[in-house]
Amino acid sequence: MVVERERTVANTHATSNGPANGPGTQGISDAGFAARVRDAIDRQELSLVFQPQADVVTNRLTGFEALSRWRLSDGTMLPPDVFVPMAEQGEAIHLLGEWTLRTACVAATGWLRAGYPDIPVSVNLSARQLDDPGLVLKVLGILAETGLPAANLKLELTETSMFSQTAEAREALLRLRGAGIRLVLDDFGTGWSSLATLRRVPVEALKIDKQFVQAMVEDRDAAAIVQAVVALAHALELGVVAEGVETPEQRLYLQAYRCDVLQGYWLSRPLTADGVDDFLAERSAILPPIGSGGSAAGQQTSG
Repeated sequence: MVVERERTVANTHATSNGPANGPGTQGISDAGFAARVRDAIDRQELSLVFQPQADVVTNRLTGFEALSRWRLSDGTMLPPDVFVPMAEQGEAIHLLGEWTLRTACVAATGWLRAGYPDIPVSVNLSARQLDDPGLVLKVLGILAETGLPAANLKLELTETSMFSQTAEAREALLRLRGAGIRLVLDDFGTGWSSLATLRRVPVEALKIDKQFVQAMVEDRDAAAIVQAVVALAHALELGVVAEGVETPEQRLYLQAYRCDVLQGYWLSRPLTADGVDDFLAERSAILPPIGSGGSAAGQQTSG
């Protein structure tokens, strides 16, 4: 077990820091890593956690984002910021992406059957998945297989993947949106920030990257960026989700800026499937009402 752990961790780190089998690396090949991901699925080493999202003003639960986790058989956790980028270098991302999508849809169907109809699940979609000609049929097939309504699924795409998309990829997004699946632009402000892309792709919301959200209380420039993104999105009739919210002060700033939805440790750390059940049961999809102090946030941000 120790040998397996050391080999997997070492190979994953090596390959994520450069091309597989490239000079100076000890990484495994793309095919080898794809086989390792397939083996991880068979061994049930992969799992999902779900981070809640809530309305900034009312605290009403608005959905969950599904995040992948990989625990080796000896208990070692592989960091997602290592194994996900490595998977994105080759065919492994299709295995990981399809497993993630199916597992997330199964979970969301469970919430629906438990009496929570308005809690969609968000799943990240990589640029390589977007280039898959079978993507639309794959996604629609999983929805049919799991029984999840299309409106209860959100697909999150990064700015870079949307900026570099082909005509075929854009057509796939239009077909997915036409089927009722909701699209979200993730990490807005960290990539190309192309306004032309916003006009071409039918997204319903932007997600502001956590680096701006977490800095805005102390950094006037970050605060200005957050406020400007919210204003831009609303002018385009798009919703706004703020990622990485960790403090009450950050939440008050977002409320003052009229941001729509927040996500982060202030609300909850990512939850296991059982944790989601407890979260829903305890809160009945409604969090404690917001306290007074919104006007104070407005006064602070105006100075």
